[in-house]
Amino acid sequence: MNLAAALLPLMPDGGGVVAFVGAGGKTTALFRLARELAPRSVLLTTTTHLADPRQEPGREGRMVFAPAMEGPFTGGPGIPAAPGLTILMAREADAPGKVKGIHPSWVPALRPAWDLVLGEADGSRRLPVTAPAPHEPVLPPGTDLVVGVVGLDCLGRPLDATVAHRPGLFAEVTGCAPGAPIRWEHLAALVRHPRGLFKDAPGARVLLLNKADTLDPLPPLAGLFPGRVLLGSLQAPEGVILLEEGAP
Repeated sequence: MNLAAALLPLMPDGGGVVAFVGAGGKTTALFRLARELAPRSVLLTTTTHLADPRQEPGREGRMVFAPAMEGPFTGGPGIPAAPGLTILMAREADAPGKVKGIHPSWVPALRPAWDLVLGEADGSRRLPVTAPAPHEPVLPPGTDLVVGVVGLDCLGRPLDATVAHRPGLFAEVTGCAPGAPIRWEHLAALVRHPRGLFKDAPGARVLLLNKADTLDPLPPLAGLFPGRVLLGSLQAPEGVILLEEGAP
C-alpha cells in the first residue's frame, strides 16, 4: 500500500492539510506522499526549517520563495495552484543547506486553492526519534491530519544525542534513562504521552513506523500503540502496511 492510499481516506473529501511530526523519515514521507499524489496540485511547505530540496535527490518540484510569508498572515495574494508539486518557502535559511518555512497563519489562506497542503511541523536533525520542545510542534490552524513518524532503527540503541533529538525530553516523556537501550515500550510511551509525539495534535492521527526493514523478526505489536498504525520502509517500493485499524 502506498502512503496516499493509507492517508487520503482520513481526509475531508480527499484533501486538506497534513502535518508531519517526529523523526526517522519525516521529510522522506513528506516527499513520497507528494510524489504519489501527482498530478494533483500539492503544496509542500514547513513551519520550521527544511533541508534545501534542491540539494536532495528525488525531491524535485517547483520551488517558490515568498519572503512576506515568514511573518504572520497579512492578507494579499496567495500562491496560484499548479498541477504537481510546488515547494513553498519564505527564504533560504541562515544555516547552509537549509530553507526557512512560512508562518503557520498563512496555511488557512493557501489551503482553498490546493488539492492538498503538506507540511513539516517540527525538527529532528535527521535522527531516528525526537520529543517535542515546548515550542513544538508548529501546527498550522485547521490541520486535518497529523502523521507522527518514528524510525525503528532507534531500537536497542542507548539513549543519547546520536540517536534522539532532544534526548533529555525523550527521557522525560518515555521513562527511558539516558544511556539505556530504547525499547518498544518507550516508543509506546512516546506515542501515548500528552507531551509526546502527538502533542497538541488536532483531528485525525496516524503513527508511521519507518525502517521496519532494520528489524528481523518483528515482535507482536497488536495493541501496543493506540489508533491507526502504518508499518514499513519509506525507501522500499512497496511502501507501508496498515498494522492497526484503530480510531484515528
